[in-house]
Amino acid sequence: MKFRTRKSSNLSVSLPEDMQELLRRAAADDNRSVSSLVTALVGAYLIREGYMSAHHGGEYVHSAPPHQTRLQLSNW
Repeated sequence: MKFRTRKSSNLSVSLPEDMQELLRRAAADDNRSVSSLVTALVGAYLIREGYMSAHHGGEYVHSAPPHQTRLQLSNW
């Protein structure tokens, strides 16, 4: 019998209730699960900030993080 290796792990995050509802709506509007939307958002952030390169053959290519990272919500 062949066993699969797990390629993801769980992460518990606390969000304000109104943000959770907006996240559910955004995921539904995009025809995806909340988990899938959060994965896409975090992936886009990590690529944008230089922590990770874009997909190559189905795998993420990790890159060295930049010297300084600041989340600038005003640019979103």
